[in-house]
Amino acid sequence: MSTDIRNTIWHLAFQLKVSAKHAIRDRGLPLNGMHARMLSLIQHQERCTANQLATTTGRDKAQITRLLKELEDMGLLTRRPHPSDKRSQLLTLSTDGQALMATVEKAEHAVEAQMLKGLSQDEVASFLKLTEKMLNNLQGS
Repeated sequence: MSTDIRNTIWHLAFQLKVSAKHAIRDRGLPLNGMHARMLSLIQHQERCTANQLATTTGRDKAQITRLLKELEDMGLLTRRPHPSDKRSQLLTLSTDGQALMATVEKAEHAVEAQMLKGLSQDEVASFLKLTEKMLNNLQGS
């Protein structure tokens, strides 16, 4: 039974990632999956820093630094000094980054709608409750 659960969750996560990647590509957006993920996290995280992104994603700081540099070079990200931590910078989306994320979110919502087609609100709520318990179990909460 556990093998079926692992495989199903693995395939679901993989297919969601592939579908989102195709939806972004089909709209001609100049992003890969990690770029879109970083922009989304920055957009939704108040007073966002590179350290927070590394912690949230489980990626090493060097990888996050490279991704942020790419996003900044693309004109999608701005940095400003952190008011209380001189070693840190606060990250925000530029105007271009905000506009691009509006399109990315539309693409991702379309994928989500496709994924949830035929499911009731109760089924979705149950799935969310169960997966949150599973995540908490794995994270040791």
